[in-house]
Amino acid sequence: CVFEAGAKAEQSAVSLKRHRREWIVPPQILEENVDYTKQSFIARIRSDKEDASKGPIRYSLRGVGADQPPYHLFVVEPNTGNVRITGILDREQISQYNLSGVATYPDGTVAENDIQLRIKVKDQNDNAPIFSTISPGSTTVMKLVANDADEPGTPNSQIFYEIIDQKPPGSSMFSINQNGEVIVMNENLDRESVDQYVLTVRASDLNGAAGCNSGTSTCIIRVQDVNDNVPVLEQDSFEASVEENTENVEVMRFKATDMDMQNTDNWQAEYNIVSGNGGGHFKIVTDPKTNEGVLMLVKAVDYEEVKDMNLGITVNNKAPYYAGGAGGGSAGVGIGTGIGTGIGMGMGTGMGMGMGATGMTGGGSGGASGKIYNMHVNVKNQPEGPSFIPKVKAIPISENGQGVDIKKVLTTYTATDSDTGMPAKGVKYVKGSDRDNWLSIDETTGEIKLNKVPDRESPYLVNGTYMAEILCISQDMPGKTATGTVAIQVEDFNDHCPVLKNHTQTMCTTQEVLYVTAEDKDDFPNAGPFTFIVIPEESDGKWSVEHLNDTTAMLKPQDSPWPGPQKVTLEVRDQQGESCPEKQVLKLDVCTCDNSGTCAAIRSDLKSSVLGSAGIGLLLLGLLMLLLIPLLLLFCKCGTGALTLDDFSKMPFDTKEHLISYNTEGQGEDRDVNMMMTDTDGAGMNSTIHIPSKGSYIGTIGGAAFGAGGGAGYTISTINGRGYAPDVAYMDQGIGIGNRGSNAIMMDEFTTYDTGMALGEGFLNHYYTN
Repeated sequence: CVFEAGAKAEQSAVSLKRHRREWIVPPQILEENVDYTKQSFIARIRSDKEDASKGPIRYSLRGVGADQPPYHLFVVEPNTGNVRITGILDREQISQYNLSGVATYPDGTVAENDIQLRIKVKDQNDNAPIFSTISPGSTTVMKLVANDADEPGTPNSQIFYEIIDQKPPGSSMFSINQNGEVIVMNENLDRESVDQYVLTVRASDLNGAAGCNSGTSTCIIRVQDVNDNVPVLEQDSFEASVEENTENVEVMRFKATDMDMQNTDNWQAEYNIVSGNGGGHFKIVTDPKTNEGVLMLVKAVDYEEVKDMNLGITVNNKAPYYAGGAGGGSAGVGIGTGIGTGIGMGMGTGMGMGMGATGMTGGGSGGASGKIYNMHVNVKNQPEGPSFIPKVKAIPISENGQGVDIKKVLTTYTATDSDTGMPAKGVKYVKGSDRDNWLSIDETTGEIKLNKVPDRESPYLVNGTYMAEILCISQDMPGKTATGTVAIQVEDFNDHCPVLKNHTQTMCTTQEVLYVTAEDKDDFPNAGPFTFIVIPEESDGKWSVEHLNDTTAMLKPQDSPWPGPQKVTLEVRDQQGESCPEKQVLKLDVCTCDNSGTCAAIRSDLKSSVLGSAGIGLLLLGLLMLLLIPLLLLFCKCGTGALTLDDFSKMPFDTKEHLISYNTEGQGEDRDVNMMMTDTDGAGMNSTIHIPSKGSYIGTIGGAAFGAGGGAGYTISTINGRGYAPDVAYMDQGIGIGNRGSNAIMMDEFTTYDTGMALGEGFLNHYYTN
C-alpha cells in the first residue's frame, strides 16, 4: 500500500486558508509471514520544508528494525523517502515497530521534528500449543471455541465437545471439557517417545444429542523437552597418555550420550574434574558442535616426579535436572484395638488407624548423574638431555681473595642426565657469559678456576654477587644444550636453612592434597627453589610429594588418613642442597569435615545455655528466703518465756509400757498346690496376653501416618512348642526415596500374666459378694 498526501484546502465564505502537511503517515498494519520485499515501497515519507538555499532534504530511519537490532529490516531511500522492508515479519518476535523518520539538510541540520512511525504486525495462527514433558494431570493445554449462529441460550446453540481421534493412536493422553478446554489426562508424556500429537475435535450442537449438527477441527500439540535424561559417557573408565614437559595440548575426547533434544541446554554436556587434579595440570572443555568433552593438558608434567595420574570425571547438563519424575509407592493401614489397664489410669477401649504411602523412586537434582568416571593418565618420558642441578650454583668467597688460591680448582659444576639421574656423559663444558672474565672451566671435567682475585668494588657485581653462565653441550645429533649459572658471592654465606612456614595444619579425611610452604632468610641463590623429601620411617601413613612452585609442594596421602593427630616428617633443601640439621615435622589434625570443608570438631555452631530472667529471679528469691530464717528466729521465746515440763498436760488414762498384740487371726494352713504346667505337646495352644499399662497406640503399615486409641492388642502364640508368631503393627517411617526406615513397635510397658495361674474375675466377685 502506498500512502500519499496532497495539499488540503478549506474554503469558506470568509477566507481561503492553506493547512501545511509535514509527514505522510505510513501504513499501521503489516501481516506476519507475508513477503513485502518485492514491493517498491510500503510507505512514503516527505517533508515540505524544502529550502533551495540549503539543498535537498535527505531522509533516514531510527529505532528497532532500522539502526537497532534487527538492523536494516526497514530502510528508506534518502532522496525520495520511500520506506521499504527487507525481510519477513514475525509477530512472536516483535509485535510492533516504533520507528522515527528523520529529515536533514546536507549540512546535517535537522529540517523539522522527527515523526513516530508505528508499524503493527498482524498475527497469523502459525503456532501450535506447546507444553512441557511430564506435565501434571489436569493441565489445561488450549481452549477451542466453536460458534453456532442459532439463537443463543437454546439447545440449538449449546455445543458439546469431544475428541474423536488422536494421532499417534494409543492410550488417550488428553480430554476436553464442555468449555472447549483441552486437558492433559495422562501425565506421563515422554517427548523421547512421542514429540507431537494431532487431535481431531468434534463440536456438536444440541449438546451432542441425536439429530445434532457437528463440525470438526484439528489441533496440533507439541511436547516440549525437559531435562529428564542424564548424560552418560561411552565407557566407565578411560586411559590416556601425555608427554612430559608439554602443555596446552589436547589429550583425548570422550562423548556423552543424552536422549534429550539435541542442541538445547537439556542436551548440552558440562564436564568436571572432581578428584586427582590438585596440581591443576588438566581441564575439560566442551566442544559446542559435537558435545564432546576435550581433556586438555594446561600445565607441564615432569615424568621424574609423576609417572601417572588418576582423574575423577563427572558429567551433567547445562540445564538443571527435572526432578518431577513419578514413582511407585506403597500404602497401608494399621489398626489396633483392645483393653488397657494401668495404675491410676482405669480402663479404656479404643482404635488407632493410619494411612500413608512411601515413594519408591524419584528424580535427582542439579543435572548430574552422580557417577564418577575414572581417567587414568600415563606420563611418557622424553629424552631430556643434560641439565644442571642446581640451576644456580653459589660459591661464597672472601674479598681480595683471602683463603682462595686462583691456581686451584674453585669448584666443580657438572650436568646430570635428566633421565637416569647420573652424571651426564658425552658432553663438553664451555662458558656462556662471563662479562669480566673471572672464570675458566675444563671442558671435560667441568672444573672451575678463578682467573683473577675477586673485587667487591667491581661494577659487574649485583648485590655483592658476580654471575656467569656455564653451558653443557651434548655431542650427539641433534645436540642438546643445558645452561647453568655460577654465582660468586663476595662476603656472603649460606648461613640459614629452609624451615616450614606452618608446622601445624588441619586436614579433612577426604582431602586429596595438602600444601606445605617453606621459607629461607638467605637471599638468592641460597634460598628457593626448595626440594621437599618425606622421611617415611618418621611419618604416620604413606605420603607422596609433588612440586608446585619454588616455595610450595603438594603432599598427597596414599591412603585415606584416620581422624586424629598425625605427623609428617620432611627434609627441606634449598637450591644449594643445604637443609637444617633437625628435620621439619608437620603436625596434622585430621578430622571429619562437613560439606563446607569445616572440621566438625571445631565448629562453632554448638548450642549454649543462657540463664534467663526467670532463673535469676528464682536465685534471688532463694537468697531472700535464707535471709528470712534469721528474722523468724527472733520471734522464738528463750529463757523464762519458754515452755517447761510443768506446762505439759497429763494424759487422762494410765498407759502401759508394752506393745499390744493384735494378731487375733488363726494360723494359715499349708496346702500342696500342684504346679499348673502348660501343654507343650502341641495338642493345645496357650496364649500369653500382654496388656499395655498405657493405653496409647500409633501405627501404620508401609506408610507414614498415624492413628491413636485408648488401648492396643498384642498377642504371641505358641504352636507345637516351636517359637511364636507375633501379630503386631509396626511403623514404617516412609521418609526418603525407596528407603525403608527403622521399624518401631509403638507400645509402652507391658504387664504379663498367665491365664492358668489366676482365678476368674467372675468367681472372685461371686465369692466375696456372698
